Amino acid sequence: MRKRVKRILWGVLGLLVAVYLGACIWVRANETRLIFPRSTRYVAPPPSLALNQQRLEFGEVDGTKLYAWIVPSLPSDPENNWVLIFHGNGDNVSGGANFYDDWRAMGFNIMAPEYPGYLDSPGVPGEAIIEREARLAYQYLRTVRQVPTRNIVLFGGSLGAAFAIDLATQVEAGALVEHGGFTSIPAVGRVQFPFLPIDLLARTRLESEKKIGAVKMPVLLLHSTEDRVVPFSQAERLYLLAPSPKRLVRLRGPHTGPSGTELLNPRFLSEIATFLSTEGGIHLRQPLPSIAPVIAETMASRGIEPALAQYRSLLAETPRRYKFKEAELNGLGYQLLAAKRVEEAVAVLRLNTEQFPESFNVFDSLGDAYTAAGRDADAFRSYQQSVALWPDAKNPSRPRLEELQRKSGAR
Repeated sequence: MRKRVKRILWGVLGLLVAVYLGACIWVRANETRLIFPRSTRYVAPPPSLALNQQRLEFGEVDGTKLYAWIVPSLPSDPENNWVLIFHGNGDNVSGGANFYDDWRAMGFNIMAPEYPGYLDSPGVPGEAIIEREARLAYQYLRTVRQVPTRNIVLFGGSLGAAFAIDLATQVEAGALVEHGGFTSIPAVGRVQFPFLPIDLLARTRLESEKKIGAVKMPVLLLHSTEDRVVPFSQAERLYLLAPSPKRLVRLRGPHTGPSGTELLNPRFLSEIATFLSTEGGIHLRQPLPSIAPVIAETMASRGIEPALAQYRSLLAETPRRYKFKEAELNGLGYQLLAAKRVEEAVAVLRLNTEQFPESFNVFDSLGDAYTAAGRDADAFRSYQQSVALWPDAKNPSRPRLEELQRKSGAR
């Protein structure tokens, strides 16, 4: 009996060791996919923004051509200010349209390099090639666009923060701004896979904590204290190691890209603008506050109808007091959906379609709200309108329309 129990225990132990080693092998084999989950879905910029973006080939690394989006500043801007934006790992350059418009509203031109393998860029992403890409993008601004170093801001979000920090150790610029950055890939891996020897497994390092001390420009760090992907303690570590002048801004909400942050952090953009003006010496326009938190507060205290009436009144009487972009109500609508306040979400997103009737995206969002409300016929019509405005096969309304058609046919 004892021998049998011993054999069983040894078998269980062997199985556990095999599972553990298998997990290590899987993480090692899938490292690139885990760190660089290539986003290839094109997100069409809202027509109301009129970004006038251009796709630019600006260099080459070992035979891989490099591309970026260029968004010009507003025609009235006299300053030649530029921001280099490096996006997060699950995004691509097409997903940052509203954020680009925020920088443009402050007085910037935007250059957003696309990582190899993302969207329509060729190649395979990796630490070394993207670091070289970042340097070539900076050189393009300096040599081709003739931008003074003091007029260049380096911005990185999440994964992109590591590339912005690396670049900031090698070049001169007006400031470095990072949002949701981490100390290193092994440090993030220890959070996600606490029982694996990530320090031994990880080949990609992106060790920002070893680099940020060499930065010779003002440093602004923005990070949520509620971040469960990259703990706030990592931002505190980077802040401790960064040179002065520097500032650490505490945000609310989950680990996320810049889009939608103003609902939880109304001063997100103004913190950036103030820091760049005071510490970077860059002459900017102060960004307008989003209308979404204003409407959300009224909705919480007085209800949906007074909130919608307030939106219409403020838009008519003080259109330049708040930011009334379609993304403001869109973000609020999805926040309401996440909170299971479906009918309020429907009302907010329906108002957005009234304000931006030429946008496929607002009809796609309203369709999502109708679907959540169980109003399939209304959802179908909304998705149809979205497809009519943007017939492209990449329109996310198309598969939703097909699903509703299958659902209807099965009845």
